[in-house]
Amino acid sequence: MKFGIVQEAYFVPGSSLQQRYLDMVEEAVWAEQCGFDFYCTSEQHFGFSESYLETRADKYHSQKSGALAAPETYLAYVAARTERIRLRPTSVVLLPFNNPLRVAEWIATLDCLTNGRVDLGTARSNNFTTIKTFGVDPAQTKEIWRESLEVIVKAFTEDPMTFEGDWWSYPTPLTLTPKPVQQPHPPIFVSSSSVATHRGAAELGLGGMTGGSIVGWQYVEEAAAAYVGAIGDAKPLPGSTVNKSLGFFATRVNCAATSEEARAAIEKTALNFIDINIGPGGRYEQLAPTSPDYAYLGNIREMQEHMHDLDYLMDRSPYVLFGTPDFLIEKFKRLEAMGYTELLLGIEGMSHQAHLDAIEMIGKHVMPAFSRD
Repeated sequence: MKFGIVQEAYFVPGSSLQQRYLDMVEEAVWAEQCGFDFYCTSEQHFGFSESYLETRADKYHSQKSGALAAPETYLAYVAARTERIRLRPTSVVLLPFNNPLRVAEWIATLDCLTNGRVDLGTARSNNFTTIKTFGVDPAQTKEIWRESLEVIVKAFTEDPMTFEGDWWSYPTPLTLTPKPVQQPHPPIFVSSSSVATHRGAAELGLGGMTGGSIVGWQYVEEAAAAYVGAIGDAKPLPGSTVNKSLGFFATRVNCAATSEEARAAIEKTALNFIDINIGPGGRYEQLAPTSPDYAYLGNIREMQEHMHDLDYLMDRSPYVLFGTPDFLIEKFKRLEAMGYTELLLGIEGMSHQAHLDAIEMIGKHVMPAFSRD
């Protein structure tokens, strides 16, 4: 089992986004020292405005949403401060506002600077504001993501390369400069929320990263089964190889000596994040009606009815996980038994010191319970 951290620059009142970025760098350095295998950021655009927070003041928006709109810049800074830990943008959005050749260039450059410590996590976005702002039809995101992925793999593996597709056209022979250190290319992953996306990731030999687990444990098991059942017959894109890795993303995670201590630090940020995603008018409700490919996001009615009850949610879903080391070990072992080989832990939205403490607790008392090979 591999352990990683996912952070998205949420910060508490009295702080700032600039300070959160700097604190995150220190947390990444500490994660490396505590034995974590990889460190992740997502690509997020456009945080929540003050007016949005005010209109939902009866909810749990006691923290502010940052945004990591430029993971290539941020991760380069983290790279210079670390030596061993792998770096992964979990959700580089492969849509028209991110030219796939530019994505290939910055991933290859970072791979050179880190001597091969980079992964590429991709996504087609589950944020309606981002999709709408950049003028993308939600019904087309899946096919655009797939074609963009083909461009990136060709750029990594062919010299020179050309490409002719429905969305991208590069008729003039090109040489990606630089080429990545890892051959044939850095490991590629896709953020997977639907069961169908898990199966599709496995069929292409991509690593999967399970999101959307708020739907419940049954969904998590079905998603894992779809991936595990298809990865053995994977047919990678030409020139690529199979990345047999299935990661689970727990959106908010805390570990402390007592469950009460763990809850006190994480409760507000957990309720906040749940509201942002599944609350009435939240991200899932906005995106679900826009395309059949996003319809699964609407399957959250039961969880909406209990969205203020963290104990209920933790019993029914591993979306949020906080407690003692023994509690986390039990939940992580359940995921391991389903076929998950990575844990992506959202240690985020608390105070800087609480993040450092959680990272240390997991490194000392949780990770040793798992085989790390």
